[in-house]
Amino acid sequence: MIAEVKSLGPIKSATIDLNKPLTIFCGPNSTGKTYLSYLLYAIYDDSEYIESKTINRIVKTLLSEHKFSLDETLINNFLDDIAIGVKFRLGSIFGIGDTMVERLFSQFNIKLYITKDEYEEIIHNPSQLGTRNSESERIFSKEANSNEVIYLYNGKTNDTTREEQINLIFMLNRFFRLLCLGNPNGVRMLTVERNSIYTFKTELSLRRNELIDRIQQKSTHSEIDILDIVNSSSRRYPLAVRSSLRIANDLENVQKIKSTYYAIAEMIEGGVLNGEVKITKNGDVEFISSRVGASKHIPIHMSSSIVKTMSSLVIYLKHIAQEGDLLIIDEPEMNFHPDVQIRLTRIFAILSKLKLRIIISTHSDYIIREFNNLVMAGALSDKQLVTELGYNDNMLLNKDAIAVKYFNYGKRKRDLEVVDIKVSDDGFSVQSIDNTINEQNQITETLFDRLQEEKDYDRV
Repeated sequence: MIAEVKSLGPIKSATIDLNKPLTIFCGPNSTGKTYLSYLLYAIYDDSEYIESKTINRIVKTLLSEHKFSLDETLINNFLDDIAIGVKFRLGSIFGIGDTMVERLFSQFNIKLYITKDEYEEIIHNPSQLGTRNSESERIFSKEANSNEVIYLYNGKTNDTTREEQINLIFMLNRFFRLLCLGNPNGVRMLTVERNSIYTFKTELSLRRNELIDRIQQKSTHSEIDILDIVNSSSRRYPLAVRSSLRIANDLENVQKIKSTYYAIAEMIEGGVLNGEVKITKNGDVEFISSRVGASKHIPIHMSSSIVKTMSSLVIYLKHIAQEGDLLIIDEPEMNFHPDVQIRLTRIFAILSKLKLRIIISTHSDYIIREFNNLVMAGALSDKQLVTELGYNDNMLLNKDAIAVKYFNYGKRKRDLEVVDIKVSDDGFSVQSIDNTINEQNQITETLFDRLQEEKDYDRV
């Protein structure tokens, strides 16, 4: 799917191919990288229902014929509905009020669509989604190389009742998301707040109690606007942060699931953290250091900064991640020594080749350089040398699997466009980072040369 964004904060325009296995956002600070990341997260998040006229029209056909036909226009109309829904909930997405939305995003626009190749892939692949409860069972099924979707319903009540129609609308919405976006709600963003996310969850519990107290206090009056109370308490954090807090507050149940990426999480624990990130039976997070001993469990808020920052990624890979998910990470280098940044970059490369789409926003020269190394190593025919340098086939990258987006102001210093940086077999270059490093190197060389001159003069 392609997302075309206009007038998003400082960003004049940006086009993102969300099918790329790996996308890198880079450029100076305050150029809209986090804004765009929050927005992309919201496109995939389905925690808030989005009204879809397309879905409502299909439901009428399903109730009479129990089938409908897919076409490219129908899918793009559904994506138009998602885009409209995103525009409608900008306040929730960014954690701001309506007045601020109007001030910051009055000219904002977004367009979502699939390409012809994507449509052909949707038709080529079989798809199925089903739900079952004690009252009914419903299934949407599309066979391979077919555009016909069959609707099967088996229930104690007629599927034309209002309640069953609502259930059908919600399920059909998820089925279209499955076709267009991959996993329904298969998105996670690790924001810069992740280093304290498991401390925030305590505050979240306190805020829930506070909300209940406020409702109880107001219930003694003749009139009470529950919606007003909830809305006034729900926009303190952006949507992606709130979602992370919800997960953090539900770790007791999250830990019961074992992800297919569990082994990658263990790779991070053993190779980077030198210990285990563990969820207790009560849903608390602890760290067991291999250097200290298994008998000493360290509460997460007392652990090192690298453990606090990395724990969200480890828990995601252990218990939440699914194939086809979109993982967005804001500044993965945060709190990390250069050698950790390099090892983490290799893990991102591995994950991107295991059907986990990744978007990272980074200022790190070490991460950029290592992605370049992985691209060059992937293009090199001398595989023995590649192995000697410490690389494995599972981390080597193809230039076509990476998109690099550069955020920067033009000559007018007003309009910011997100432009593509070309990735070749030699890798890619980020101008703002290269210029800074070159300037620093020149200063270092100048100072060193002058010191040597002064030392030589003193000897004379």
